[in-house]
Amino acid sequence: MRLQIVHAVERCASYIIFMTHERDTHHERVSLIEFSGGKDKRNMKKILTILLLIGVVSFGCQQEQVITQLEVGRGKLHAGLTLEAVGHLERAEQEEANKVEPRALLVIAYSNALSSGAARVHKVDARYQTERDRRVGELGEYEMKKILQILGERHRVQKDAMQVLVDRGAPAVPFVLEDLVKNRYRKVHGDFIQILKDIGSPAIKDILEVTGDSNTPLAVKIQLVRIVGDIGDTSASAGLETLRNATTDEGLKMEINTALYLLGDEGSEQKIIEGLMDSNVVVRRAAAKSMIFLKEHPTTKMIDALEDSDDAVRTDIAIALRKYPDAGAVDNLIAILTNGSGPETKQAAIDTLNHYAENSLVNGLAARLIELLVDPKVINHEDRLRIVQLLKKPALIKQVKEADQYDNLPHKIYLFYEEKETNDMVRDELNQLLLVLEE
Repeated sequence: MRLQIVHAVERCASYIIFMTHERDTHHERVSLIEFSGGKDKRNMKKILTILLLIGVVSFGCQQEQVITQLEVGRGKLHAGLTLEAVGHLERAEQEEANKVEPRALLVIAYSNALSSGAARVHKVDARYQTERDRRVGELGEYEMKKILQILGERHRVQKDAMQVLVDRGAPAVPFVLEDLVKNRYRKVHGDFIQILKDIGSPAIKDILEVTGDSNTPLAVKIQLVRIVGDIGDTSASAGLETLRNATTDEGLKMEINTALYLLGDEGSEQKIIEGLMDSNVVVRRAAAKSMIFLKEHPTTKMIDALEDSDDAVRTDIAIALRKYPDAGAVDNLIAILTNGSGPETKQAAIDTLNHYAENSLVNGLAARLIELLVDPKVINHEDRLRIVQLLKKPALIKQVKEADQYDNLPHKIYLFYEEKETNDMVRDELNQLLLVLEE
């Protein structure tokens, strides 16, 4: 049934009655159709006028947009009114000729009602669970593709939609891989990757097959190899070795080395370490990302890699040096704060320096940061802002307060605040820092 049809008819009828009344009470107006003769002729004229009005108004009524159960159910689901959405979507499934969307939305609605606890509160959880389990098992190609499209739109039911595909398991994998390969819904590729990881071992066969396909873009191949490594199923080792022997791309080979290492092949470790110094940037990126996993961490080479020309390499090395601390890395980490590195790399360096301060791995860090802050060569106010935000961390506050009085670090900060700094955002952060130091 289409909603509002009764209201539409009532409005049309009311308009016809109104127009007929207008005709009866204003005889002096010019008639739409002229007749001559007696009472019968006048009656005929009235009937034809009414019929003409019905035709005109009916045409206008047909132009009204009619809201369907599917539209209402979709809207309520996206608005978080899950229980109401279920009712509309169940009716939509009966009414719609194309069942794909109502079925896709309905299984998500059941899932959300269960995960949010709404189904339990209203004592429908047993029925919803039964319906959800049945429908997940029955999901076909078009329903799964629709769910992937819904994920691409990003809604509050995102996690529930993801879990539906995870629970569907292996049958969902080809469609997730297809969207990754064809670069659909780019903003939610992270969700697609998580779905594959959560499906786990049942996804490996299809992942390796797509990775070996010559039509798959290199960037996607690299991501898929990482997924296999993250899944951690040693049964994938043979397939990865076959893939490594077949590929000519050195960057992809290094990613495969890392995945094999994660699956227990410690013989790949030396190849990964050597990759930090490779001339191929893709190889260096793969090696840098692997440093956090190695049992034997080559800190000297990692510290040197903080000066790599590639930002992604520097980011992953800064993260790895947080797990494997080395005081010798401080100079290069501080240098990252004001060099041409991107925001993500600078944040990684800040987090690692703060970790060193929290664990008392380096003395005098606060004094060095203040010296850098007041250096007139640091012209980028965003760099100064990051330095002040690092100085506001409890471990650095403690260093400032406990520094030798001869150094008078708080006074240096105050003078810089009063005489040098002109950027309002940096001044606000400095003011907050000075207030904390006065406590």
